[in-house]
Amino acid sequence: MTPTRGSEPGRPDRPERRTASPASPASSGRSGTTARPSRPRSGSTGATTDKASRVRGTAAQGSARTTTGRPASSTGRAAPPSGRAASSSGRAGSSSGRPPARPTPRSAAAPAAPSGRGRGPAPKRSSAPRPPRRPRRRLRISTANPRRRARVMFAAILVIFTVFAGQLLRIQAFDASATQAAAFNKRLVQTLTPAMRGQILDTNGQVLADSVERYTVAANPNAVPAYKVRVDGSLKQVGVAGAVTALAPLLDMSESDLTAILTRPKTQYAIVKKQVNPAVYSEIRALGIPGISGEKTVDRIYPTAMAAGEIVGFEHPYDPKYSAGVEKMLEKTLAGSPGRTVAERARDGYIIPGSQRVDTPVVNGRDVKLTIDSDLQWYAQNALAKQVTGVGAESGTAVVIEVATGKIRAAASYPTYDSNKPGAAKTNLANRAFWEAFEPGSTGKLMTMAAAMEQKVITPDTGVIVPIRLPRAGIRFKDNEYHGVEHMTATGVIAKSSNMGTMLIGERVAPTMMEDYYRKFGIGQKTSVNFPGESAGQLAPAEKWNAPQRYTLLFGQGYSVTAVQATSVFQTIANKGVRVSPSLVEATADVNGTLVPAATPTPARVVSEDTAVKLSRMMEEVTGPDGTASAARIKGYRVAGKTGTADRYDEKVKGYNGFTASFIGYAPAENPKYVVGVFIQKPSAGMFGGMLAGPVFNQVMTYLIERTGAPPSPKSDLDYHVWAKKPLSENDPTVISNARAKRDGL
Repeated sequence: MTPTRGSEPGRPDRPERRTASPASPASSGRSGTTARPSRPRSGSTGATTDKASRVRGTAAQGSARTTTGRPASSTGRAAPPSGRAASSSGRAGSSSGRPPARPTPRSAAAPAAPSGRGRGPAPKRSSAPRPPRRPRRRLRISTANPRRRARVMFAAILVIFTVFAGQLLRIQAFDASATQAAAFNKRLVQTLTPAMRGQILDTNGQVLADSVERYTVAANPNAVPAYKVRVDGSLKQVGVAGAVTALAPLLDMSESDLTAILTRPKTQYAIVKKQVNPAVYSEIRALGIPGISGEKTVDRIYPTAMAAGEIVGFEHPYDPKYSAGVEKMLEKTLAGSPGRTVAERARDGYIIPGSQRVDTPVVNGRDVKLTIDSDLQWYAQNALAKQVTGVGAESGTAVVIEVATGKIRAAASYPTYDSNKPGAAKTNLANRAFWEAFEPGSTGKLMTMAAAMEQKVITPDTGVIVPIRLPRAGIRFKDNEYHGVEHMTATGVIAKSSNMGTMLIGERVAPTMMEDYYRKFGIGQKTSVNFPGESAGQLAPAEKWNAPQRYTLLFGQGYSVTAVQATSVFQTIANKGVRVSPSLVEATADVNGTLVPAATPTPARVVSEDTAVKLSRMMEEVTGPDGTASAARIKGYRVAGKTGTADRYDEKVKGYNGFTASFIGYAPAENPKYVVGVFIQKPSAGMFGGMLAGPVFNQVMTYLIERTGAPPSPKSDLDYHVWAKKPLSENDPTVISNARAKRDGL
């Protein structure tokens, strides 16, 4: 007994009953398989004949199922006995084509089956109990069904095409205008045309700063190989090698460097060279090299270079707040606004002909004319540089102001820098004449003497007894050089630069009134120039002066000024007591390019003309035989001025370190046109202003006198003296002395 295909472990196998079926063409023409016996039901123990008696259906139906390729056991019914199988096999060969009749089971005789297709009589049921049915198998749907797969794919494709159709409808119907606008904007190319920055001119129209047209040459390495030239009447492709040979001499570049740029991989844009001259770029365009293009740019140049570097400054190409000098101060006037050209670009990158239009016209900057005289600026710069270097000073400044107008004709500083190369500067980029504040020293005594004369405290001939030491505010003050008790005049006090003599005179003016005079001279406030980084200096209110400061301010210590402020004080005296605030801008071009003069500062009288004239004559003795500035003398001309030596406050050490040596004056003193101030910071060879700053003043003022053609000075009608003509008495109420101060309760 062999187990059937449907046998399961633990279950008895049903014995297979085979029938001997003779081989015949009919049986071999069927499915080629023999029907398998059905598996016994679970728990079935009955005889094979009992199970066979319960088989339903005809032999024809069994045969039909067999031809489908399914085994008879798959229906769960028992296979027919061998006799029926033989009968079925024999009838299969009949020509009627009908299936053979179901064989009669062995267990009982059955009537012959009818010849039709109907079912035969039902077999008799067995008296044995019917075994329980097997559980039905779960219906499984095969995913490999090609029809089902086709239906799913069709549905997915239908959904996708529906989405595409909806999107197409939205783009071409509902959002057609927005889509067209987006496509237009994508084609649109905006080209900015840089504005030409306004020129900066000196007072004579000489250019201090200018804008020039330049080009940035670029290349598309993918297009250059198509370069062709005409040789003997025909075009010959020379490619990159030919382009390099043609461009190298024009761009002043080596062929190896140029080849590396023109063959750069994976890019369509490579900068070849910047700041190319327009004439050179015209020659490059004439070559017709494909892929070579140029972008118009503007370059800023400064013809005077270092001579006016700190006054003109420089333009920062990207952010104006990083510019310096006049370039920053007048940014809005000089800058202008760029233009914008709009065009449509095709897919190949070329501009569509006829699509260009000017959307925003370019507006060039306006020109500015300064009060600076570039020739004078250059001369002062060189004289200053030579002296600063010669005395080993840290820095120096020279300022020239026109007496009648307050116009700054020169503002030189050293060290300086080249405005064309600000990145190479080794010094502060701000102009020292405006931003560097320092204690003026003895040049500040001029304001003390002016206030005292205006308040009728002294005259030029008032006698002054200068002691060896002068105790004030717990300090025993002295002059720079040791001396005994000296009998001199008020003129001598300023000529000899006596600190104690100035204190005895100045303490007779109330602190609040003295402060008022200082402020009228422009101390403690910025000038009307409003130069970038300009300092206002420092002057505390009188009520905040401490006890020593009450006296140190009288001889130029305890407050600070800039070089322009200090020089402006002397302009006031030279202008017969009328102060004109310093100015730097002389004219500005309007929209038509016409230079319109700048508003004139309002003059303000500080002291009377009489006081100014007398004080000017007193300062002539500073350059006289008994004065402190013999180096400032100019032969044939009367020179009025004042020396200064002050302790220099050093921010690095947070204390005094070195000196400030200065000289401020003018000539010819009887009719001055210019005031020149020279300041030497922290010299290593000497400390006195007459010796260090006087020579620079002499050179610059001599240059001005020669240029203006000023005639030699006549002898002054005012006869002032340094020393008293006779010994002075402390009991004399007209004499300034410490004894009188005690009597007056000062």
